[in-house]
Parts: sequence; C-alpha cells; structure tokens
Amino acid sequence: MPRLSPELKEFQQRRDLVSIERAGIDAYSIQAFILDFSRELVLLQKIDDFRPDGLLVLRCADISGCKSGATNQFQKTLLQEEGVLEKVDFRFRAPLQSFDSFLNWLPPDEIVILEDELCDKTDFLIGPVLSVDESVVSIRYITGAGNWENEPQEMSIDRITSCQIRSSYISFYARYVQRQERKES
Repeated sequence: MPRLSPELKEFQQRRDLVSIERAGIDAYSIQAFILDFSRELVLLQKIDDFRPDGLLVLRCADISGCKSGATNQFQKTLLQEEGVLEKVDFRFRAPLQSFDSFLNWLPPDEIVILEDELCDKTDFLIGPVLSVDESVVSIRYITGAGNWENEPQEMSIDRITSCQIRSSYISFYARYVQRQERKES
C-alpha cells in the first residue's frame, strides 16, 4: 500500500475519476472517485454507467493499479456537465483502519454486501450486520429470492475483499424488505 499512497492522495485531492485494477480478483477495472483511504482500506464512490452507485470499500493490498487516463478525465467532464458530479459526497468519511472498524461504525439497519472474491466460488453475503469482532462478521442474510435465512451467515474478516453500501442493488432489496415487513405488521 505505501507505494499507492501518494497516487491515491493526489487522485483524491483532485477529485479525479479513476480506474482501479485488482489483478487476480477482477478482470474488469472499477471506475470510482476516491473519498478516503488508510493503509488498509480505500473508500470509493463507485460510478456505473455514469451514475453514482453506492460506496465501496476495498483492501488496499488487493489494488494492483490506479489510474486516471484521458477516458476517465473526459468522463468526469461529462459527469460534471450533466450535474452528476454534484451528487458525489466528497466529504464522506468513515473509519477505515479495518473492515471490523468500518462495519462496527454502520447503523444497525444498514444493508451491506460483503464479498470474498478469492475463494473458488465467490462468497457473497447481503443483509444487515448482526455482530462483528476482529475476526468474524455475522450477517442477517437475505437470499437472492428475497427471503431471510433463519440462521445468521458468517464471514471471516480477513477474507473480505470488498464491502458495498448504498448501491442500487442494495436499495432494491432494502425496499423489498421494508414492503414485506409492512405487510407482516
């Protein structure tokens, strides 16, 4: 990570739209704005098809490249001209010392997506955090079919490669869950 610190700081200060590469994890780069970072984690405002699409926290150790080339700079101009750049909260901060500090900071009803993208079959959990300590996070898991699992699902903190909050994917599930809870009450 120390090798990336000056680059990340420069991109963050200039509010550059960047492409982040994670060789061995993802064949595609992630387009985002860097909101904050520590030695361990980086907090991004993810951009997908010219729309802000949630916040993403990644391990710095997994980042193999970060650049802001001509395409990124042109697309940032488009975002600015369309008024989309105004929707990015460049002042947003969260504890980034570790995934457990970040997850403990979240409100109890915040739905997260946690991924272990390094296992044979990507481990993907979505739901609110029930508990977290230095080694394990427990999630009230929502299945792909929108059902709550009876038992909490766990993931080792050291296996988390990414954590998403406030994405459109999460928002759709959150609204569904709220509708179901209103029907049941």
